[in-house]
Amino acid sequence: MAVKLAKHIAILALASITGLLAFALYWGCAYRLPRTAPILVDLRQDKTGKDSVNDRSFMLCAALANNPHGYPGHCYIIWDRRALERLEYADSDGFVPAGPTQLIPSLYSDVRGVMADHAIAGNMRNLDYIVVLLDRAPYERARAVRARFMRDTTFHTGVRDCVSYVNEIARIAGLKTSPGGFVYPLDYVERLKKLNSQMQTASNAKE
Repeated sequence: MAVKLAKHIAILALASITGLLAFALYWGCAYRLPRTAPILVDLRQDKTGKDSVNDRSFMLCAALANNPHGYPGHCYIIWDRRALERLEYADSDGFVPAGPTQLIPSLYSDVRGVMADHAIAGNMRNLDYIVVLLDRAPYERARAVRARFMRDTTFHTGVRDCVSYVNEIARIAGLKTSPGGFVYPLDYVERLKKLNSQMQTASNAKE
């Protein structure tokens, strides 16, 4: 009996290790492939640009995380920007665990989160993004999401994380959003692009 039990344990351990290795290989390849083209969604009431004093914009972004493996990726916002130029000076933020040691516990429990300023730093590898043009009022409502996340610093992966933060901003701005739950940041932005592809402008988001 003991020998059979040991064999079963060994088989389960081998299967688990094989599965983890297969997943790591898939993740390491899939999330480094080129992303689809970014899109530009114009949610302004006046799209002619005549009311430019009230025009606002931001970029919903996802990229590999700022670590050697890029795991598990990061979602963040770049405020007052609609193009890739001079992003090193841009105002950007994202909701993250308070420290690297909190990442694993955040998978199964609440941990303390912080709002990371200049979130773009180190988080541009395999960048994917959506440019959103909108009026001043919805823009200010979207910016207020930051304050709410700073008042309640609970971070829980798949429940209240960097994707949740970006998704709440997208929803308030007027984009079509998907239900919550665990999703990799790059997958989330890809999903958001598909949901809002019919609203994108004829202009290229890279311009």
